[in-house]
Amino acid sequence: MLSNVTAAALRSSPERPPATIESMLKSSGVPERYWDRTLRTFEATTEQQKVAFARVRRWVVEPLGPGGMFLYGPPGTGKTHLLVGALREKLLQGVRGIRYVNVPLLLDELRASMKYSDAPAMERFEYLRDDARVVVLDDLGREKATDWATERLYVLVEARHARLRPTLASSNQSLNGLRGSGYDALVSRLLENGPALALSGADFRMVR
Repeated sequence: MLSNVTAAALRSSPERPPATIESMLKSSGVPERYWDRTLRTFEATTEQQKVAFARVRRWVVEPLGPGGMFLYGPPGTGKTHLLVGALREKLLQGVRGIRYVNVPLLLDELRASMKYSDAPAMERFEYLRDDARVVVLDDLGREKATDWATERLYVLVEARHARLRPTLASSNQSLNGLRGSGYDALVSRLLENGPALALSGADFRMVR
């Protein structure tokens, strides 16, 4: 159960007009489909979802430090909802430099940048690596785990780890599955500064 201080901090999150928070979410890279995802609308139906929900809400009200978190579990169990809800709360608190990225799409952009000399894609990667205050890596492990892909993602996570910048991530794969795909060093960095939280339950997308 949340402490009275934690609950009060969430209730007192500053309110902004919907258009303003939507523009902030858009600027942070959150897809329009997820703009309505909030912690208040998350429905935890399993014990694992309740544990993850409580831990995410604790992260939201704590001062921003190097700690992040790693959410993993089957598709549709609320991982993206929780992460976007957490980003939303931090934006409402006035935190800037927040970025959300879908990992497979990010890697596609980087591949295209090498082929077409697309400087903006490389600049985006460098911003995520060096300057972003908070980064969410959604759908980690959905990409083909080539040497190039694992190396690029390791560079991103390691650089942020060294700068004490929080990185939050989600994956449909288990921790052992990611380690077996060549992400062992990356997973180690993610877990040093935050918990790994498993989510289970029915696919929300299938039961609505």
